[in-house]
Amino acid sequence: MPLVSPHALANLTAATAENLYQTLTIDQLELKDRTEHLCKHAQVSIATCPKTGSGVLHLLKKFYAMVPSISGNSSDRLTDQFNTPKSSKRLPWLDMAKAYGMFLVYYGHFVEKIAEHQGYLAETAAYKQYKFIYAFHMPLFFILSGFVYKYKEQSLGSFIYQKVLTRIVPALFFNFFAIGIYFVDHIVRSNNGFGERYSVPTILINILTGYPFGNFLTWFLFCLFTVELLNHLIYPLTKDNLWKRCGLAIVTLIVGYYLGLHQSINANLPFQGLRTWYFNEALVGLSFYQFGFILRQSGMVEWFEKPLNRYVGLGLTLIVTVATFNLNQGPFLDPRNMVALALTSYGNLFLFSITAITGSLFVILLAISLPGIKGITFIGKSTLILLGMNFFFMDIAKPMIGKIGLSIFENWLIVTVFCIGITLISFVVTVPLIQLLHKLLPQLMGRPKAKGPILPALLS
Repeated sequence: MPLVSPHALANLTAATAENLYQTLTIDQLELKDRTEHLCKHAQVSIATCPKTGSGVLHLLKKFYAMVPSISGNSSDRLTDQFNTPKSSKRLPWLDMAKAYGMFLVYYGHFVEKIAEHQGYLAETAAYKQYKFIYAFHMPLFFILSGFVYKYKEQSLGSFIYQKVLTRIVPALFFNFFAIGIYFVDHIVRSNNGFGERYSVPTILINILTGYPFGNFLTWFLFCLFTVELLNHLIYPLTKDNLWKRCGLAIVTLIVGYYLGLHQSINANLPFQGLRTWYFNEALVGLSFYQFGFILRQSGMVEWFEKPLNRYVGLGLTLIVTVATFNLNQGPFLDPRNMVALALTSYGNLFLFSITAITGSLFVILLAISLPGIKGITFIGKSTLILLGMNFFFMDIAKPMIGKIGLSIFENWLIVTVFCIGITLISFVVTVPLIQLLHKLLPQLMGRPKAKGPILPALLS
C-alpha cells in the first residue's frame, strides 16, 4: 500500500520537476555567464600568451560541444574571435609605449646637445633632464622587445637568417644612408674629413664585428640582434619558467655589469674583444629582455589595467624614478658621469636596476592609461625608421643650438619647450620618408615577408 495517494504523488512529481527545471535553468544561466567571463580572459591570454590562450580556447570548444544548449553558436563565435589575423591582435598600448620611448630618444639627444654646449654641468636643467632620460629609456626598448617575444621551433640557421633580415639589414641600410648624406655634405663643404672616417677597411671591420660605421644610433639594432640570439640559445634551459627567467635576468645583469666595469679584460682580445656585436651591452640588455617576458607571462599587465592599480603604479614608479636617478653617482665609465648603455656605463648596479625598471614601467603604465591616438600609434609602428633618421636631426640641432646662444637655455621651461618642439617637428618631417620607405623598400625596414616594387620578399 502506497504511503501517498496517486494524486498527491503526481502533484509532488510535478513540483519536483518544476524545481529541478528552475535549478537547472539557473545553473545553466550562471554557467553561461561564467563561460562568457572565461572567454574574455581567453581573449586576453591569447594576445599576451598564445600558448596558454590557445589551450583555454581548446577547452572552451570541448565544453561547448558537451553543453550545446547554453552555447548556441558560441563555439563558432569563439573561432571567429581567435582566428583573427595576427595584425588585429596587436596590443595598442605597445605601440603607444614605443612611441613614448622614441620621443624620449629624440628628446634625450636634443637635450644632450644643449648639455654638451654647456659643458655637461650637473646643475643645469639640460644635464639633469639628459641624465634622467638616459637612466631608463634604452632599458624600456629591451623590455618591450622581451614582452612581445614568442618562441618558435626553428633551426639556429633559420633564426639567425630571420633576425639578420629584421635587425641587421635595417641597421646596415641606415648606416649607408648616413654615409650617403655625409658624402653629399663632403662635396658641398669639403671639410668634414669624410675619407678618413669612412674608409672601406673600416666599414668592413665594423660590419664583421657588429658595430655602426656611419650611424652610431643604430647600435641598438646590433645589440638587440645579439640579445635575441642569446635568448634563443638559452630558451631550452629556461622555457617559460618564470623563476628560471628571473634567475637568468639577475645573472646576466651582474655578469654584464662586471664586464662593462672592467674594460681592461678586452685589452688583449682581437678586434673589439667582448664588445664584438655588443656582447657586453647585450648581457645587460638580455636582463631587461627577460623582465619584459616575465611582465607578460606573470599577468602583471592585466593587473595594472585595473584603474586603482594603474594610477597608484603611475605615481609610485614616477616618484621612485625621480628619487633614484640622481642618487646614482657612479662609478660611471662615461666621462659625462651618467648611465649610457651603449658605452657600458651604469654607475651603481642597484640604483641603475631600480631606476631602469621603474622608469620603464612608468612609460608602460602611461601608455596603458592614456587613450590610443592614431598619430602616436603610427609613430610607435615606425620606431625603426625614426631611430635610423635620428642622426640627421641631431646634426641639424647642434649648430642651431650654438647660434641661439647658451644663456637662453638656462631656464627649465625653455629647455623643455625647445626639445619638445624640435622632437615633434622631427617626427612630422620624417612622416613622408616613413611612408616612402614602407612603400618602396619594406623588406629593408624590418618586413622581409613583404613584397615591394623594387625588391621581392626576402622571407617566405
